[in-house]
Amino acid sequence: MAGIDFDTIAGTKLYIAAAAPTVADGPGAAAAFALLTWVEVGQITNVGSVEGREYSTATLATVGDAQDREKKGSFKLPNAEFECAWAVDDAGQILVKAASKNYSVPSFKVVNQDASIDYFTAQVSKFVKNGGTSNDAVKGNMTLLRQTDTVTV
Repeated sequence: MAGIDFDTIAGTKLYIAAAAPTVADGPGAAAAFALLTWVEVGQITNVGSVEGREYSTATLATVGDAQDREKKGSFKLPNAEFECAWAVDDAGQILVKAASKNYSVPSFKVVNQDASIDYFTAQVSKFVKNGGTSNDAVKGNMTLLRQTDTVTV
């Protein structure tokens, strides 16, 4: 049926676990992530991208045929950017803030509207309180430097 074959972001939730799974990819990864103790990061207002890779380009320019050839080179896991209403007493935001002040690699879980779950590990490289105008809600921005490919169940 045309027109209803998609989901929205509404209802999506973000969780953090201080620990890393015993297996982060391949067989058994989903089960290892599921065993962690998860704390919801409250008041999420914008959900970042948590799946995919971003490849660099390797270029070879030969003068003999004047053709620039390109191939995929190394890749990185793009950063996941999230926004939340600033809530100093929120247990999940407290864990995110703590992780932003050290070099730990906590685990993250995104529960999507369709009930699928995305698991990954990431360093918190930014967790800041935003400013704004008199009509803006006080919000926080976090940048998660993904360390593992996303495991989706």
